[in-house]
Amino acid sequence: MTIKNRMKDNGKKKNEKPNAILHPSSNSFKHLRSATGKLPLTPGIYLMRDARGEILYIGKAKSLRKRVRSYFKVPAPIPKIAILMSKVRVIDHIDTPTEVDALLLEAHLIRKHQPRYNQDLKDDKSFPLLKITCEKFPKICVTRQKTDKRAIYYGPYTDAKLLHQAVNLINDLFPIRKCQSLPKTACLYHHIGQCLAPCIKPGVKPEYDRLINEVKHFLGGGKKSFAQYLGERMEKASRELRFEDAQFFKEQIDALSKLRKKRFLPKNPGQGISLSATIELKQLLKLERIPERIVCFDVSNMQGDQAVASKVSFYRELPDKFGYRRYRIRSVSGINDYAMISEALTRMLRGIKEGRENFMPDLILIDGGRGHLNTAARVLAREGMTMIELISIAKQFEWVHSPKFRAPLVIESDSPALYLLKKIRDEAHRFAIGYHRKLKAAILQCSVLDDIPGIGEERKRILLRHFNSTEEIRLADIEKLQAVPGIGPDVATRIFSFFHASGSKSEPSL
Repeated sequence: MTIKNRMKDNGKKKNEKPNAILHPSSNSFKHLRSATGKLPLTPGIYLMRDARGEILYIGKAKSLRKRVRSYFKVPAPIPKIAILMSKVRVIDHIDTPTEVDALLLEAHLIRKHQPRYNQDLKDDKSFPLLKITCEKFPKICVTRQKTDKRAIYYGPYTDAKLLHQAVNLINDLFPIRKCQSLPKTACLYHHIGQCLAPCIKPGVKPEYDRLINEVKHFLGGGKKSFAQYLGERMEKASRELRFEDAQFFKEQIDALSKLRKKRFLPKNPGQGISLSATIELKQLLKLERIPERIVCFDVSNMQGDQAVASKVSFYRELPDKFGYRRYRIRSVSGINDYAMISEALTRMLRGIKEGRENFMPDLILIDGGRGHLNTAARVLAREGMTMIELISIAKQFEWVHSPKFRAPLVIESDSPALYLLKKIRDEAHRFAIGYHRKLKAAILQCSVLDDIPGIGEERKRILLRHFNSTEEIRLADIEKLQAVPGIGPDVATRIFSFFHASGSKSEPSL
């Protein structure tokens, strides 16, 4: 008699027989009950099978060990359980990170395998269903009736409360509409980055449809968890060189991790959000008010070329994409981070004074140390904007610098405030790097690499993404060149020969 953990049960081939180990003793009930002690106390799915491996019943559990043990009570609480347990010979289980993941997997497996003892779920329409409406901009909701034949339904599910939690999680991870009908103006969800606002921007439909398809793929695929699904999608996009898509899925994984820490979870617009990180920032930095609007600046350049700066905006601890800005540095040549920060910050502050920016931040965060902070402070003073709070964060030790303190502020590593500052800083860095790569890609239209036989646009992108500049490519040996994905021995030899033949051309590094 055995209880087995089938982590990939839903991925088996149809003709694969279950690897059941049957106990020879006639006292099977006793041995099976004893084996339940090996089950984990984590959430998950359990599958009860007969001697032939046929699935009799599928259930979910907040604690697998406690839930499965409840079936072995003598006498059984209801006759149905006694009949079921008389036939059970194997109990498999699948761990899941949360009970919500277990709920979604349970419904998928029941629909796939149709176990005879799950008749209640198969037939009883009073159980809740997850519904994706058939509209130009669909929404996700919970219902108990299949009244709209055009809509897509998933389920039924055994736990309405958990299903509502699952819908909240989907809505938080994917910026799709939450409203019953499209309003005439954008709601709070749009302003905090949780909705694409199709109510005022119908042009977002292609992106909106892509998000809805991702939700459908997850719900229809029977994946074990949100985290696993998002991770697989990120890896697939990365392999296919769809780096913007890969970054999107990475951000959703980060968001999922944040949500599961229960730092806060918006319920309804206008009813308030618990802002634990910004409240802590107010106390640590001795601010006069909670910094609801935080902007962060970062700069990026490659060997002094194509210098850019980025500004990201967070409102109530969430990204506000309408406040993002990219600055192509105009007045600085060479590598001078201080001058680049000065130019970008000056352009934002003058934009505020001239009405081109629609808000004044409560707090400006600079990616850098005390020198970067002092540079920004001089800009604020010159522009007459010293009423805006200012800090910087140094990446090496994650120390926070403020004009109010002579020594750096060392915040505990598990602090919500430090987590938020790092998240904002990393987002600014990502945004700056993305813009820098976009500009660098434009230069690829005319490159010395075009003169090498067998090097097209795709290989140019791969080479410059790997080596950063043609100078690095020129200095690489054949072994390093052929180690680049997509560059085989023949092409590597061709590249090496091109740069090292007498009289070969060279160009300034990108």
